[in-house]
Amino acid sequence: MPSEITPELSMSGMVENIHTDMGLRKGTMGAAGIAFMVISSVAPLTNMAGILPIAILFGSGTGIIPAFVIMMFLVLIFAVGYVAMARHAQNAGAFYTLISRGLGEAAGGAAAVVALLAYNCMQIGMSGLFGPVTSDLLASLTGVHLPWWMFSIGASLLIGILAYCRVDLSVKVLSVLVMAEFAVVLLLDLVIVHHGVPGGFSLAPFALQNMPSNGAMGVTFVFAFGCYVGFEATTIYSEEAISPARDVPRATYGAVLVIGIFYALSTIWIVEAAGLNTVVATVQKLADPEQFVFNIAGQYAGSTMTLLMRVLFVTSLFACLLAFHNNVARYFYVLGRDGTLPAWLGKTHSKFQSPHRGTIVQTVLAVVVISGFAIGRLDPILTLFSWVADLSVLTIIFLMIMVSLAVIVFFQKNKTLEPGKPIQTLIMPALAAIGFSVVAYWGVAGFSVLTGATGFLAIALPSLIPIAAIIGLARSLQMKAIRKAVA
Repeated sequence: MPSEITPELSMSGMVENIHTDMGLRKGTMGAAGIAFMVISSVAPLTNMAGILPIAILFGSGTGIIPAFVIMMFLVLIFAVGYVAMARHAQNAGAFYTLISRGLGEAAGGAAAVVALLAYNCMQIGMSGLFGPVTSDLLASLTGVHLPWWMFSIGASLLIGILAYCRVDLSVKVLSVLVMAEFAVVLLLDLVIVHHGVPGGFSLAPFALQNMPSNGAMGVTFVFAFGCYVGFEATTIYSEEAISPARDVPRATYGAVLVIGIFYALSTIWIVEAAGLNTVVATVQKLADPEQFVFNIAGQYAGSTMTLLMRVLFVTSLFACLLAFHNNVARYFYVLGRDGTLPAWLGKTHSKFQSPHRGTIVQTVLAVVVISGFAIGRLDPILTLFSWVADLSVLTIIFLMIMVSLAVIVFFQKNKTLEPGKPIQTLIMPALAAIGFSVVAYWGVAGFSVLTGATGFLAIALPSLIPIAAIIGLARSLQMKAIRKAVA
């Protein structure tokens, strides 16, 4: 298993002493702090303003509402086995660690590179939305037009500085931004409830009959799951938690419930404000679907509320970028510490105890990729954001299937760890594996609809997932051979 890999063996086979590693800073995060990090990566306002209108267009209108609820229960089912196993495998590697412990070193090596692909894609892909949105906001407020890439690269550099310093600084920044996000959307909800909606409020949008019966159902569920991506990061912070056994489960369940209830209630009120029978047509008429929620805010709460939401939309994206950057940096750190990646990455900062080297690598990757799309003059939203971020969602779905299987195998091999708990160790993980397998099938089948990628790209982009797995598997076998030779 990766936990047994000799960390002194780097990618080149050279030996490096990393016993001076200070480790991640212990006891810096409680359940609330971890939940803030998770909810920030989920980006509530980003999903409400940026993803909801697209889901309405491509997922047959109000079907996204019951999909949010169904996906919340599926994610909670997954979380039961996830947190049960995480109690016995506390490590900042999250998915990678659990898959390694359950399915073995080879599968763990594959999962490690796949996870790096997923979180790097999400962090860098979201930059393709942050840049244009920030540029548009500045232009509307000052009349100054600056290229989108300046904001995307600038955010990457600033985030690198924040993450380099220490994790609790990031928590403080995220806490303020997340509270503001929730507050402004909940305020809009209350204003809509106060003024009422055409035809009166109804629970009809929650009805399962609103779910599309054709291929749009798959797109609807993938969009719904995409709005939960990031919740799984709770275990990444287990080494920094005050009480991992207590804080990680609380943060996981709390984050999923808060996110799910928030999405369901806010979506139904916003959709009903637009009119249940006319919401699809309303979104279709917009030149920019992302203006949908802002238009509702302007209609019900006025221009000041609209401006505030647009500003917080930018800060929401920034919070999301910061949270996913922290995830990636910790993956680099753990994989370097375990020997899967160069041992140089497996050290924390001597003062801040942050995974500063992983932060540097992730920042450089982000700047390089953003620069490539800018030099190629590609549309950042239709390419960098749509292609790369949606690939991340699909990748994480496959990782969750592997984790569910790993939980089953792990507890079957270690029956004394959670005796008499088949619900946590077998039934729930099996249901999660089946459920996410269905979502994965829909995601692959509808990838061109999800991303707008056609032809070669529609095949090449999803193919990066098995390619990453093969690279990770090969690296795992290489490490096994090196250890054997050293022994």
